[in-house]
Amino acid sequence: MTNFHYLIRKDKCRRDKTWNVLICFSHNSERRYIATTMYVTKKQLNDKFEIKDRHIVKKCETLIGIYRKMIDGLYLEINDIPIDNIIEILKHGKKSDYIDFIAFSREWCQNHSYIKGIRNYTSAINALCKFFDRKEVPIEEITVKNIKFFEDYLRDRPRAMSLYTSTIVKLFKEAQDYYNDEDRNIYKIRHNLERYKAPRQRYTKKRGLSPETIRAIFQLPYDNIKQKGLSSRHDLAKDCFMLSFCLLGMNSADLFNAENFDGQYITYQRTKTKDRRFDRAEMVVRVPDFILPLVHKYRGENRIFNFYERFKSMADLNRSINLGLKEIGKVIGVPNLQFYAARHSMASIAVNKVGIDKYTVNDMLNHIDQSMRTTDIYIEKDFSRINIANEKLMKYMFDDIMGKIIL
Repeated sequence: MTNFHYLIRKDKCRRDKTWNVLICFSHNSERRYIATTMYVTKKQLNDKFEIKDRHIVKKCETLIGIYRKMIDGLYLEINDIPIDNIIEILKHGKKSDYIDFIAFSREWCQNHSYIKGIRNYTSAINALCKFFDRKEVPIEEITVKNIKFFEDYLRDRPRAMSLYTSTIVKLFKEAQDYYNDEDRNIYKIRHNLERYKAPRQRYTKKRGLSPETIRAIFQLPYDNIKQKGLSSRHDLAKDCFMLSFCLLGMNSADLFNAENFDGQYITYQRTKTKDRRFDRAEMVVRVPDFILPLVHKYRGENRIFNFYERFKSMADLNRSINLGLKEIGKVIGVPNLQFYAARHSMASIAVNKVGIDKYTVNDMLNHIDQSMRTTDIYIEKDFSRINIANEKLMKYMFDDIMGKIIL
């Protein structure tokens, strides 16, 4: 419960026989006094030493109105903000060590624009602003209680509920690292979010495409429609889908960025995870002989594939592929066919149909086994095992239709 009222303190009479008018602020059973520039004499007080001068009363009420507006945005009903911090805001507008979490987070994102998924950080910040209904949020308001309220606010968006809350916690920790200095015992951000556990994203069962459906895509005729001298979305999507399936689920970002091809092996660092992996998420993939013509079809000058010449960004390439796959999906009877199905189906068929063990498929996907994370640091990676597994997969999938594949 918060409250303001004006008063003078009877025992604080000055030598000139006046009293300073104070604004008393009470919050959670604590109270503090804020001195004003107003003074009153005995004539301006009643017998109970209450201010009776209407001019002074009106000025006090105006000042209290201003103070109320200042704390409205602090949501004190739900925020556990120390009373002295509130007084600092009332006195000076902002504390001398005031930290705007939103401003810090946006600047951090600008300085880390190279991180894969940085757009998700920006989306999380924007969602937090909508939650607070303002563009500035003091760091003191980023509390466990408020993050839980934010989580509830996102409840109808399960993926965002998990992703955005964990992102805000990550940005809060970045702010702690930036503003606090343990070596010099400087702690501008004294609270933490260690008690908060972000909700796990709900598992949604995904269906990979059957071997028959994959083969149908490989045997699908091109539409041979040229757009400004370039292959259509339909044909681009078919080719990229085939490349991805045959190159261990290589995604559009890596098709766009990969640079190293020696005529037999493609070596690249997975764009999505290279910045957070000790091994830089390196992959060495042997290109199956039958798919080599497709690699040469899209050969680029400075990178393996020329997609970077045709599209302004990885996102544009991915968007074009998925639009083309929708066309293909209508032909083969797979609604809303998406590019990620190539990667997912490659892994599912490898395990369920070819009998490749999950540990090997985990490496084929270039994933980290958390239980072996420390061990992996000491083991030199050998890519021959995943390439031998891929040969088995290609044999199972295409040996019987090799003459029917359309490249």
